[in-house]
Amino acid sequence: MRVITLSRQFGSGGGEIAKKVAEKLNIKYVDKSILAEAASGSGIAKEHFEKADERRTNSFLYSLATAHYGGTAAPIQLSDIITDDKLFIHTADAIKRLAGEPCVIVGRCADDILSDRAIIRVYVYADMKSRVERICKLYDLNEKAATTLIKKTDKKRANYYNFYTSKTWGDAQNYDLCLNSDALGIDGTADMIKEFALSCERGKK
Repeated sequence: MRVITLSRQFGSGGGEIAKKVAEKLNIKYVDKSILAEAASGSGIAKEHFEKADERRTNSFLYSLATAHYGGTAAPIQLSDIITDDKLFIHTADAIKRLAGEPCVIVGRCADDILSDRAIIRVYVYADMKSRVERICKLYDLNEKAATTLIKKTDKKRANYYNFYTSKTWGDAQNYDLCLNSDALGIDGTADMIKEFALSCERGKK
């Protein structure tokens, strides 16, 4: 079974779908574990990866201004500065290690990072109305707050993806399969991805 990468709009149920696909195919589900793997492989605290997760927030000057050593200000060495780019490199290395076995990897530019391998690239989207309803329930928000959170999260994911891949997040040309989770439902979408993956494997034989 090939590695499946799954990109998703916020509120589309993509994370839940990815987990179900992994269960149906009996392969590993990879999401937040990427951050732990990146921290372990780099020696950088996991908190830094969590803050930068799928968003490009830190500037080089900000890193310079806030760099500390042992809790006190110290002469800054370039190797000591934790920039977004450095975190991305370690995240990419972690993804490559985790992709050493069949798995479903959620987000974090995995489709581009693993572009030199035979993978299945999936994008899950949904209508704004259903996304708002889902986020309202998940985070106990009103409709306005949920809509704002969805737009901001999607923008952060898009900025992150577009910057590090030089592609456009959500562009159908970047994926092998694009699915509307509204039309199929969570389980139906997971089943569709499973069948697509199995058909790809049969096509290799």
